[in-house]
Amino acid sequence: MFFTESDIQQYSNVTFKLIETHQEGNLFNITLNRPEKRNAFTPTMLQELAFALAFAHYNKEIWCVLIEAKGSIFCAGMDLMVFQNPLLDVENTTLPKPLKEITLGDAFKFLEKPCIAKVQGSVFAGGFLIIGGCNFVISVEDVLFGLPEVKRGIFPMQVMATLFKIMPQRKAIEMAILGKNYTANEAYSLGLVTQISTKENIEHDTKELISSILENSPLAISKGLEAMNKLQNLPENEQHQYLLGILQEIKNSMDAKEGILAFKEKRKPNWLNK
Repeated sequence: MFFTESDIQQYSNVTFKLIETHQEGNLFNITLNRPEKRNAFTPTMLQELAFALAFAHYNKEIWCVLIEAKGSIFCAGMDLMVFQNPLLDVENTTLPKPLKEITLGDAFKFLEKPCIAKVQGSVFAGGFLIIGGCNFVISVEDVLFGLPEVKRGIFPMQVMATLFKIMPQRKAIEMAILGKNYTANEAYSLGLVTQISTKENIEHDTKELISSILENSPLAISKGLEAMNKLQNLPENEQHQYLLGILQEIKNSMDAKEGILAFKEKRKPNWLNK
């Protein structure tokens, strides 16, 4: 984690410069807000994103995160000009200092809550770290997905770590080596996109997806995502015992008791996230 639970207590004092955030009920919305630069991220933008994700992680009232973007491009990856010359970046002094250098893939890994990317513009380069870090990616049909780094003499190193978890390695390497663009339907077939929509329907489809997520136990979901992350670092002979312990923890929760009671009484459960 890049920020502590104490750090996120400063959330109300933070003024975001390159993203926007908004909480409505149990949904937390993050909007990339650098459309004039194709939402390419700078060190400050990475810090703002990581802080917003940490806030969502620690806040018990947030059960789902939605990420979208302003402008015609969802995200074009890192701003090469700013990363080469940090003096071009706009510092945000209202943010707490991160505990260590921020890596976007890890910022999403630490979230441990369901996260949706609503993609209405093309995604390039490091923008894959955002869609790859989300559990759901709902995209309109007429956008493109591509890793053009090799055309700039660079290779998408961090993106590989994200892609290898969600698609065949050979296809990920193909994308990285060829540097060509893929359609939304091709991205869907590779597992990068989880749902195809249209410009006319994406708002409705996204709301339906959010509603479906929020109907289910937030505690059970977060524990499941936590277990998924920890399994990667456990020897195979320890995994089932670990999962049994997490399952017992969930079964003893107030949400599990409420879920079983609601099932018996044939009503919708009132989740407490406890």
